[in-house]
Amino acid sequence: MAVVFLSYLGNRGSSTEAAPSKQESASFPPVKYRLAIPRTLLDGEYMLIEDNSQETDAEIGRSGSGIHPEARNVKAAAGSYNGTSKVSHSGLVVTGMYGQFKNPEQQRYGLMDGLRKAEGMSEPKPPQHITPQGSEVDFECTVMMSEDPEGTATIPVCAWGDDNTAAYVAFVTPASAEQHPESVDLDQIAQKVLEIRRDMRQQIS
Repeated sequence: MAVVFLSYLGNRGSSTEAAPSKQESASFPPVKYRLAIPRTLLDGEYMLIEDNSQETDAEIGRSGSGIHPEARNVKAAAGSYNGTSKVSHSGLVVTGMYGQFKNPEQQRYGLMDGLRKAEGMSEPKPPQHITPQGSEVDFECTVMMSEDPEGTATIPVCAWGDDNTAAYVAFVTPASAEQHPESVDLDQIAQKVLEIRRDMRQQIS
């Protein structure tokens, strides 16, 4: 499984036609937060191997994928990470956007929809909406199955959306690669993604 490849999936082939919608608000929310790609995540458990933000931003500009009329000043934030444990190789990718979003759920949906429609990806069971302890927003969490020439892997994913940021985090580890989707603890995954969101989401002074 090529971990780096997953970092591009959220912005390809996404469609917002069936996405949930809210009544259009009078104005865009103020800019208070941006997304950064830190050198490490989860207290050093994951180390950045490639910042894909510029490539993903260019893809958004070319195709308009993942962008909705209720979003403006949109920039991409995407990165690929390797686990730092010497016991077993692991990795994660994060693909996100920051800007001004009238409908944060719409942006979250667009990112997840792009992942679902990517070649070789399937979703064996419906997603769950989870609000991790200490979070002010709910997450959409699911288990994706990825099939490629290297084999089939189980990939837990959680995504969030708020007024200024939206992203998904996908985990790839030897354990999850062989794990049955029903046995994945999505509550635990959501708690990890909450910590990653705190690492990435930076207040603009």
